[in-house]
Order: sequence, then C-alpha cells, then structure tokens
Amino acid sequence: MGIMDGKAAVVTGAAVGLGNAFARALADEGAALAVCDLRPDIEGFADQVNAPTLAVQADVSDAGAVRGFIDQTLHRFGRIDVLVSNAGVWTASEASDPIDKTLRDAASQIGTNLKGVFLCGRAVIPAMIRQGGGHIININTDHVHTCGAPFEEPGCDASNCPFPDTIPRPTGGGPAMDLYDAAKWGINGLTFGWCQALKPHGIRVNGLCMGATDSHMLRGFHNFDPPPEEEASWMRPREIARVMIELIAEGPRGRTGENIGFCMGRPVALPPPRANPYFMESGRAV
Repeated sequence: MGIMDGKAAVVTGAAVGLGNAFARALADEGAALAVCDLRPDIEGFADQVNAPTLAVQADVSDAGAVRGFIDQTLHRFGRIDVLVSNAGVWTASEASDPIDKTLRDAASQIGTNLKGVFLCGRAVIPAMIRQGGGHIININTDHVHTCGAPFEEPGCDASNCPFPDTIPRPTGGGPAMDLYDAAKWGINGLTFGWCQALKPHGIRVNGLCMGATDSHMLRGFHNFDPPPEEEASWMRPREIARVMIELIAEGPRGRTGENIGFCMGRPVALPPPRANPYFMESGRAV
C-alpha cells in the first residue's frame, strides 16, 4: 500500500533528472501517472515504471498543449491529486544582452519556468476543486530560498556550509541569470497567491527550492563533464523525491504556502512546518 493508491499525479519535465525521480517516486507509492516533456523520449517513460501511465510530448509554455495534456489526463484517470510543476530550462542571460537574444531567452525561460507553472496550475485547479482537494508542488531554486531567505536557517554555520565566506548566503544566481531568477521569483507569487485562495478547497500549494542537485540541467552547465569533487557534493534526485513524498504524506491538514529549501552541505530532510512571514491575517504576519 502506498500513499498514492487510487490517486493520479501529473509531473512535467519527467524525461530526465529531477522530474524523472519525482515521477518514479510517485509510481512507487501507487499513483497513476501523467507525465510530459519536450523530449520525445518521454513517450517511453511507461516502460520505466509499474503504474498506469500517460506519457505525452508537450511544451508547457503552450496553452493549447497544456490544455490537451490535462484533458487527456482527466479522460484517462478521472482525477488529478498531485501536480508537480518541474519543467524548467536555463540559458545564460545578462542585462547587456542584445535585444534579439533577450527576446529569445525570455520566450524560453519565462515561457517555460513561469508561464508553464501558471498554465499547468490553472489547468488542474478546477479538477482539484471539483474533487475536494489536491496538492500542487512548484519546483523552484535556492536562488529564491537560501540559508538567508527570508531568515537564516537553524544550523547554518561555517562547519557545514559550502559558502563559508557568505553566511547567510545571499539570494540570486548572479548577473548571468536575470531571466532565470525573474521567472523563479515569479513562481513565489503563484505559490503564495494560490495557497491562500485554494486552502478553503482543501488544496495545498508548496514550493521545493533546490540547490545544486544532480540533474541534466546542472550537468549541462559543465558540458556534461563535471569535476568529480563538485559532482560528489551535489544532492541526489532520489533524496529530493523522498522528501516530496513525505510532504504529500502530510495530507489535507499539512502545510501550505511554504518554500522548502535544500542547500548543499546540509541533510536533505523535510523540516518542521514554519510560518510564512509574507502572509497577513487580521493585519499581522503569520
């Protein structure tokens, strides 16, 4: 028996890396799966798991493609209990880039990393409301949630931090990531707004904010030949996927509206729920 028996989950960007690990973990817990990716090899995903599976090549930045994918999912499984919005891309971009390059980069990075989260979330929310609950998990980055954002994390010290000269480590990915970071910060607006609007419907909305995790994207930064010592320091997709399952297992009364950070040099574990300083009730932060 698994926590997802009789339930259905959607995972975007599931062909490789983190998305693949998330989908496999959900299948192991009994979920029926609907997965998509831009990569054509996503269509062979069903052979990787022992679960009812719908695998579709789709671009999450395309509203028609997302609508078709979710419609197929509901036709096949009749429900959607979990959405993991994982699909993401990265290209170096700076404020001084030529305008034509900037426009191409924005269409890709903001289109996939922010618009894709928006489109997938809005596509599944009506079904979750009809069925009386669900869980949306937006995959984010430690650029928006490091040991120093919004507060210094407990246990953050030079003995276990790979950035001992910058404690607490500042947010942001640097000057070559303006569009990537803009998209990822934008996800916060969706996470925080949705969690408040959807809480009365039994729908939880949380973010998982990863530091350096062994993934196709991160390997691409190193031309797929990372230095062994750096690779050894990376977190592993299966570890993050395990925490995702623990988060889902909290059930309808579990936390919502929380960005959960994973930083190199610290154990990969689900922390206790914490208050979100950005939400207001009766004029005070909660």
